[in-house]
Amino acid sequence: MTLFVLIPLLPLLASIILLLGGTRWGENGHRIGIPAIGFSFVLSVAAFIEVLRNGPFTLSLYRFFQSGSLTIDLTLFVDQLTVLLLLLVTGVSSVVHVYSSRYMIGDSRYNRFFAVIALFTFSMILLVMSGNLLLLLVSWEVMGVCSYLLISHAAQRPSACRAATKAFLVNAIADVGFSFGIILAFYTFGTLDIQTILAQAEGMQDYTINILGWMGLDLHIYPVTVIPFLLFMGAMGKSAQIPFHVWLPGAMEAPTPVSALIHAATMVNAGPFLLVRLSPLIVLSPYAMTFIFIIGATTAVFAGIVSLTQSDIKKILAYSTISQIGFMVMACGLGAFAVAIFHLLAHGCYKAFFFLSTGNALRSVERGLEHGDQEHHVSENMGVLYGGALLLALLPPFVLFTGSYEYLWGVTGFVSAEVGFKVIGLITVFVASQYLFKGVTSLFAHGPKTYWPASGQDSLEAQSIRPQLLNGSILTGLFLVTVFGGGLLNMFWSWFANFLAPALTFPGIKLGEGAVENGFPFWLIVSLLTAVAGWVYAYSAHIRSQHQVSRASGRSNGWYVLFWNKGYFDEIYDAYLVTPTIKLANWLWRIIDIRGIDHFIHSIATYSVYFAGWLWRIIDNRWLEQKVGQVAGQVNVTGKLLQEMESRTIQHQILVMIFWLGAMTGLFYFMI
Repeated sequence: MTLFVLIPLLPLLASIILLLGGTRWGENGHRIGIPAIGFSFVLSVAAFIEVLRNGPFTLSLYRFFQSGSLTIDLTLFVDQLTVLLLLLVTGVSSVVHVYSSRYMIGDSRYNRFFAVIALFTFSMILLVMSGNLLLLLVSWEVMGVCSYLLISHAAQRPSACRAATKAFLVNAIADVGFSFGIILAFYTFGTLDIQTILAQAEGMQDYTINILGWMGLDLHIYPVTVIPFLLFMGAMGKSAQIPFHVWLPGAMEAPTPVSALIHAATMVNAGPFLLVRLSPLIVLSPYAMTFIFIIGATTAVFAGIVSLTQSDIKKILAYSTISQIGFMVMACGLGAFAVAIFHLLAHGCYKAFFFLSTGNALRSVERGLEHGDQEHHVSENMGVLYGGALLLALLPPFVLFTGSYEYLWGVTGFVSAEVGFKVIGLITVFVASQYLFKGVTSLFAHGPKTYWPASGQDSLEAQSIRPQLLNGSILTGLFLVTVFGGGLLNMFWSWFANFLAPALTFPGIKLGEGAVENGFPFWLIVSLLTAVAGWVYAYSAHIRSQHQVSRASGRSNGWYVLFWNKGYFDEIYDAYLVTPTIKLANWLWRIIDIRGIDHFIHSIATYSVYFAGWLWRIIDNRWLEQKVGQVAGQVNVTGKLLQEMESRTIQHQILVMIFWLGAMTGLFYFMI
């Protein structure tokens, strides 16, 4: 098993080799990075198989610190949760490395780019494998530094530098709470080992500490309740949750491969992973769970609406990611940790593919628009399309409420997860039925493009029937694919829940208590009725739109402007945080630096000169008078005496200068 240490070690070695090699590698940095990440992926697959067969295992690296009863061992812990994230991180990073080998050709910082993304990958791998909070914190901060370097890769662009600084500062502020959470955890449990903390957490629920005891005050807190809040603060920063979400849209200044890494495999996934890893501790604080749910739900809804109002593809993608991570955080707040991880893996694969293929897709669309192909439109027999839309709208209830997906929500046994599944599932069914109706009618009502010639070869009847038959065949194919795919998904969800369940053990809760209900399929019937209601609503809105022109009210325009401006978060931060901070810094600079430090140094120099003059008058003049008295009347030795006086005067001045130089050196030493 010691071979699995190479999973994080190989990317680190690749990064070090590229950094030490500098420009000597030319544009061959990918020849180091790709094999290293690729072999890490192979080892991740091997680790997955090992965990699947024999369960979790621990890799002890070395004893970092030991003093009395305090011992800090740096260990790697590999369980079901770890191997799933390892497959995502190393797999996506491997694809990104290969993609970057062509994408970054001609870049002046080619090797530096590969060195930093290798280090970026290493930090995320180390984070998911960390068995110790200290190791987790180190990898957490290294990831933040790497994100700064990658976002500011095009350092010649001021916008990229500003975006990198913004990302670094926002995450640094959030990491303050994260660091305090780790310190409080160590003070409470006496260890930084994650598994030991999780094992002791239940027995420490009634334990209190006086955080103001050193001041002679009495303020007792329950650390098991407070620690999840502090740790979640760090997750809010890394995963761009409100109000720390403002850095992620600016991170799109980074090259496309970096965006794929940040959005799909690293950085933003750290928050949900942290919540799931420490879930046995977090579930002991109902207030923290509620807070996590509120933040996640608010972020998901807000960012989702904002993404719908944007026209810039980069902002759309950024807020789409923020919204999706918000859903994962919300699922953690409900106790549906298995759903959060499943969503994280699915979103990571999708987002990586989307980022790396968007350019090709846009070029294909442009070429299609340039050709201006002829179309045949069909507006008759719309009943077939409406019926097909209703048929498709009835499929999501069967996919969501027939067992396996519900078990994915209920595997941890939390009642809140069951209630959340019902509410979110019904909302999803209602909204999906509307989208399916609009999608089918807008796509097929005008008929797909037909490329057979509209000539005498086909009668007018044939020309009108063929698109209808094509629409019907497409709808039938979609139905069959959805049914078949839904069956496979149900099988996969069931396996996934059972595989991840051992990593989600909670005190006082039996796994599977919230599993599928047997008997009358009440919620399936309710979801089917909800799908029909959504279809009816979409149909009525479609009919009304054909007979009247909708007029947007002033209120709806106001909401649109609000979300189009992204809730004015950036403007509020600039007005109430950034600008006052800069003004305060300038004021402090003027008061402390110019009027304070400069005036202090100037005063020291001035009074030093005065003091030296006083010493010269007191010491040198008295000495001079004594000498003159002694040599009075001795005219023949006057020249020799004057030379001796001049020499001794110079010596005293040098001694004074040495004295004050030593004094100033000591003063600055103690100030620093």
